[in-house]
Amino acid sequence: MKSIKNSNCYSIFYTFNLNNFGGKMKVEHWDKKSNITKELQKFRALDINFSIDLDNDELFFIYNEEKLCGYATINLEKNAKLKKIFVIPKYRNNGYGTFLLKYIINWITKEKCDSLTVTNHKKMNNFLEKQKFLRTEDGYILDKLLEIQKQKKNMVFVAKVAIIINIILAFLKIFSGKIFSSMSLLADGLNSFSDLITNILVIIGLKVGSNPEDKEHPFGHGKIESVFSIIIGTFIMLSAVQLIRENIEKFFSKNGENVKLSNILITISIISILIKVFQLIFMKNKTKSYRGALINSLLQDYKNDIIISISVLIGLLCSEINPVFDTIIGLIVAIYILKSGYELIRDNSLILMDSQNEELLSKIRDEILEFEEIENAHDFKMTASGKDIHIFLDARMKKDKTIEEAHEIINTISKKIKYQHPNIKSLFVHIEPMYEND
Repeated sequence: MKSIKNSNCYSIFYTFNLNNFGGKMKVEHWDKKSNITKELQKFRALDINFSIDLDNDELFFIYNEEKLCGYATINLEKNAKLKKIFVIPKYRNNGYGTFLLKYIINWITKEKCDSLTVTNHKKMNNFLEKQKFLRTEDGYILDKLLEIQKQKKNMVFVAKVAIIINIILAFLKIFSGKIFSSMSLLADGLNSFSDLITNILVIIGLKVGSNPEDKEHPFGHGKIESVFSIIIGTFIMLSAVQLIRENIEKFFSKNGENVKLSNILITISIISILIKVFQLIFMKNKTKSYRGALINSLLQDYKNDIIISISVLIGLLCSEINPVFDTIIGLIVAIYILKSGYELIRDNSLILMDSQNEELLSKIRDEILEFEEIENAHDFKMTASGKDIHIFLDARMKKDKTIEEAHEIINTISKKIKYQHPNIKSLFVHIEPMYEND
């Protein structure tokens, strides 16, 4: 093993920047193509215990502007192992260690490493647990990194498949609706066209929403999912209003054409239903581990599509008895689409306005009060960002607890709550003293 503590050569780094804390936070990764010995003296000046195995270690350094303020080393011999992460005292508790660790996690994921382990974790327990590391017999581990990356790719892939499907369905339904004078099928076709726009917005929303937290967005970018869901709902409502207008005009028109029912029309309707059922099952399976606002909106939209397509088929079959059935079904479908769009806008607007889930908050309160150290818990608040939920609350604890004891109690409570509710990403607890006469 080559262990270097001092020398003189050049270094080459890959760079990642973020404006933060009044300056530019920057992480650099040594590319191993050049020696770093010229720089090691100032690295050792930061930490007297600085050392590196040149054959197996990866080096990461973090700067504020151009001033070096910390480093990390990881080993990739068997799997990714965090050997050390160090931030100079004046920059600690300001997010530098978190930013450096997140950069490393992204880097090893790109290197196809599925986990990151930590064995030398002196005084790092709370820091690692905040980053979702799990305690093991030997230390800590953050695993299933490739699975998380796969989930994101799956969601984008599903949306791309849906775009192709909706292009085909929209063309078939609109073309057939015009040719055979079916208002209900034409309405269904325009609904498929709005789904096409929806899926394009889903891809954009997923990519933007998956960006990590930063200074301007401490809870991440997940709320963008609700923004795009509202846009999707608006498109749905505009399409529905147009369909209602056309169906009303045809209903009162004396010169309107009757439906030209044929086996082709019935076949197209049945194929459309089968494709939509397949699409719903396919998406449910591909996104079962991720159910944020955007995906839930899309799943609801697919369920609506199946109901609409079945209604259209019924309307076409009933048009043999009386042609007015096709127009009536078209009108009912359009009203149903309008209602769905409204509900989509309403629900996601509530998320953007931080509407409180009283049932969830009440359940969490009961779970917190199960801890005998907590005398009372109140003023619960929550905010949602994509699938992640952040909870804020005040808790009363006996005044004889030391700061360290209170911290450990809250840390234990936080881990249990987050374990029981995977969508809760953070629990912020303000401790209040409980006096004897309270």
